Order: sequence, then C-alpha cells, then structure tokens
Amino acid sequence: MKLKVVAVVALAAVGVGAVVFAFGGIGAKAASTTQYLTAAATRGDVTDEVAATGTLAAASTYGLVFGADPYIVTATSTAPTSDTTWPVTKVNVKVGDTVAKGEVLATAGTASVKADLATARNTLTSANIGLLAAKTELSDAETAGVLARTRQAKIGLANASNQVASARRDVTAIQTKLRHASLVAPVAGIVTEVNVGAGADAPTGVAIVVATSTFTITTDVVERDVAHIEVGQKATVTITALDQQVGGTVSAISPVARSDSTSGGVVSFPVTIELTGAPANARSGMSADVTVTTASATGVITVPSAALRGNAGNYSVLTLAADGSTTPTPVEVGLVTNTLAEIKSGLTEGTEVVTGTAAALAGTSNGNGLAGGGIAIPGGGGAFPRQIRNGNGGGNTTNGGG
Repeated sequence: MKLKVVAVVALAAVGVGAVVFAFGGIGAKAASTTQYLTAAATRGDVTDEVAATGTLAAASTYGLVFGADPYIVTATSTAPTSDTTWPVTKVNVKVGDTVAKGEVLATAGTASVKADLATARNTLTSANIGLLAAKTELSDAETAGVLARTRQAKIGLANASNQVASARRDVTAIQTKLRHASLVAPVAGIVTEVNVGAGADAPTGVAIVVATSTFTITTDVVERDVAHIEVGQKATVTITALDQQVGGTVSAISPVARSDSTSGGVVSFPVTIELTGAPANARSGMSADVTVTTASATGVITVPSAALRGNAGNYSVLTLAADGSTTPTPVEVGLVTNTLAEIKSGLTEGTEVVTGTAAALAGTSNGNGLAGGGIAIPGGGGAFPRQIRNGNGGGNTTNGGG
C-alpha cells in the first residue's frame, strides 16, 4: 500500500483560518477536518505464529555393547553390561564418521562364547531327557494307582519342566550374545563415541555410540502460546551458526511445565520439533530460532487488525468513501492476528478501511482546542503502510469545535 496524502490543508491556511476564527470570521459551529489513516482491503495470506528458541539434538542416540542389543541413550536410561570377555579384533570407525544402517563398526572374538553355547546346548539336551523320564514316571504312578508315588511324580515333572525352560533361556541368551559379537549400526548416523581398540578387551559397558543424522529441537513455549500448538503443525527453524533455515514438524508437547519455569512468574512447556532436511554440517548443541505456524488462511481478503471495531461475533470496520465520509460496515471475521485479519464477508478487495486518525498517531491536538476525531480500535495491531485521508467528520468521529 502506497503512502499518500489526499487534500491535506496547508499549514499556512490553517494559521489563517485560526486567525479568522479568533475574530469571528467563521461560525463557532464549523466542523473540524479529521485526517484518517486508511488501508485497502487486499487479497493475501494470514498466518499466526509462535516464536521460541532452543538447541539442536540428535533425534535418537544409540549405545552399542558387545553381546547385547543396542539401546536408546536418554537421560534416564541405563546401559546394559556384559558378563563375557570380548577380545576386540577389529574397529572400523572413529569419532565423527558417518555410517549407514547395518554397517559393521567393530568385531570381537567369539571362541569363549561358542564354548559356552555348546555347554548350554548339552545342558538343554540333558534337561529334555530328564523331562521325558519324569513324564514316564508320572504315567506309571497313575497306572499303579499309588497316591504318594503319583504326587511325587508330579513334583518331579514340574522340576524337570523348569530345568528345560531354564536351559532354553540360557541357550537363547548366548545366541543373542553371538549375534552381537559384531557391533552393527542400528541407524544411519554419526559415530559420537568409540571406547574400544583392536587387540584389547572390550569394556563391559558402552563400546560405541551412534547418533542419528536427523535432528530435533526442544524449545520452551510460554503457557499463553502453548495452548495454540498441536502435534503435526509445521515449523520453520533457523540454525543461528549456519544462518540456514530448514523445515520442521511439532512432534511432542510436554503435558507438564518445566520444574524451573515458574521463576519470574513465567510458566513454559517443552515443545519438540523434528527437523526435515537438516544440513550436513548441523551439529547437536547448535542454537536455533523456531517459528511454529499455529493457524493460516490463504488467498483471503485481509485488512489490518487495527481496522476492526467491536468484538468477536460483532465486528465492523469503517469504510471511507471518495468524499471523505465514513460508514460503519459489519464484517464476518476469520483468523485474526496481531497484524492482519481475515475478512470472510462484508468487504470487497480494494475497499478503503479506516485504521486510525493522524491525530491519534501523533498523540497531540492542535493549539486551538480542535482535537482530531477518535476511533475505537480494539485488539491493537502492528505497523502498516497507511494512507492519510481527510474526512468530513462522518462516521465514528468527533468534532472538536467550541
């Protein structure tokens, strides 16, 4: 919208008019001229957003332990430990390496584990033989009809069943160990820790850590704004250090406030954004600015929010005619933000609406006691390119004449 001044009375003429008025040259009932700030109703987009800041973090981080399944590293997770000695034979990665899902990262010798597996299988075989004998004994006792013998045979069968189950668990556990004699990347990502070396025994805990190459950002959103955020909403994330902007999606909203968020009287809730297409040089811990789009209306008639009068369900605007007169016009309003309002009906594109007065903008009145017309503008609004028009005192204006 272009800034323009239409029919502005020259300062010299105002001075002359004031002099004439002082000497009775014009009547005391003469109407003052009100300068209106206006904007044209235009077609565009209205978007409501919530802004916050936070730091990048890997979407998931996995700890790899010889002989155990990978586990997700969190603030509360506990790493599994191995009760087996694993002599490391080869390490294929170092910190900072990018790895593919399924890639072998390190390997250890399996001689002692295979020996344990053979022993466990023999134990399982013996347990199965004992189970078969216990079943036969119970059958014979029931055929003989001896109550005490039958009772004892049932106890023996239960014990034999337990021994078989225990032996099977041992075999399964050792087979799991063997499957993890080679550490394999569970996801595509970046190696962040390597705690093993070829020729030495592996630690009983974490040997290698892999972080996903996808990132999230958790940011604190104040209670006033968090009510408008929903999982699935789109977000824009600007990584400060890289000066790059990437997309994101709200993936989680904490149901409780941070324990330390009430200091200073401000309550905030953690909101997690999952980034899409993060640049290759993004790193965990980098600062970022987040903007979440909470609502939008595309290709609609819009006016500055400052033009709205009334309240929800009963809004109107002042339209400005070519002769400078104003007319209250009821409108149906959709999405309203601090800066723009969606007009669903009541206005056509290009209609001039009043957003305020020049006197209100300046915050002053002229020296002869003639104040500019006052217009009630609920809800406030941002700064807009505006036109300054002279009105004739019609509509919701006041004449300050004495």
